[in-house]
Amino acid sequence: MSEPEATIASASGTIGLSSAEDEAAGFDSMFQAPEGFYKAHPEEKVVVFERKPEFVDSKTGLRQVRLNLLGSHPLWGHYLWNAAKTFANYLDSHKDIVQGRSVLELGAAGGLPSLISAVNEASRVVVTDYPDPDLIENIRKTVAINMPQKLEDRSVIVDGFKWGHEIERIQKLAPDDCDAFDVLILCDLVFNHSEHDGLLRSISQLMKKPSVGGSGGEAYVFFTHHRPWLADKDMQFIERAQKELGLEAVRIVEEYTGVMFEEDPGDARVRGTVHGFRLTHPMCPVERS
Repeated sequence: MSEPEATIASASGTIGLSSAEDEAAGFDSMFQAPEGFYKAHPEEKVVVFERKPEFVDSKTGLRQVRLNLLGSHPLWGHYLWNAAKTFANYLDSHKDIVQGRSVLELGAAGGLPSLISAVNEASRVVVTDYPDPDLIENIRKTVAINMPQKLEDRSVIVDGFKWGHEIERIQKLAPDDCDAFDVLILCDLVFNHSEHDGLLRSISQLMKKPSVGGSGGEAYVFFTHHRPWLADKDMQFIERAQKELGLEAVRIVEEYTGVMFEEDPGDARVRGTVHGFRLTHPMCPVERS
């Protein structure tokens, strides 16, 4: 997960996403932690995600996904985001999205959707986040906890990726020398408004294009309006994907899950609702509900 536009630490140490002045104060750029932020980190923790019994395949038997999370991190990789949990459940109930297909997750943080993709028989899963050694090594540790053999056979690859940069290096991780992926996953990334350009550039170059005999790729964008007063800016990402990339956008999920940060301001219903969109090329209709 990459860093939001403001990093707010309360006296109690709780980190939220909200600041009424964040845009006006010039925090709309990534990777600028406030002075004194880098202090001793709390210990790592393991969070268990329980898959719904009806979705567990008897062949894999992976009922619980154990996610090793950093105690703290300025790029927000120490949270299991509601959008990731919601998409994991959606993916479990629509296994055909990834079965036999290549998957790339951007800003993976805990990497839950990538793990669910792997357990649902994706042909290759590339799990990425900002190329910070602690963050990337922690994702690799989580994969090793749940499916070490997939790291060994490279059906799951963990790597650093700064959105919109070194795209050719990520293209080389796609299977069969095709330079692009069938499925892209973006969970709780669009509140990084300053990073929309890099994210859109990544989708444009890393999602498969339609071709003769090929259906093209699709991107799944799940997010919450953590700052309700900036919801329009969040939605600009979907609008730009349609206008600038020529993609079709379909809302596939709108689900109240509860708020991530209790003390943040704004309508709790808005802050606690996950929205999910599927982006596809016009020539590649996908019938799913």
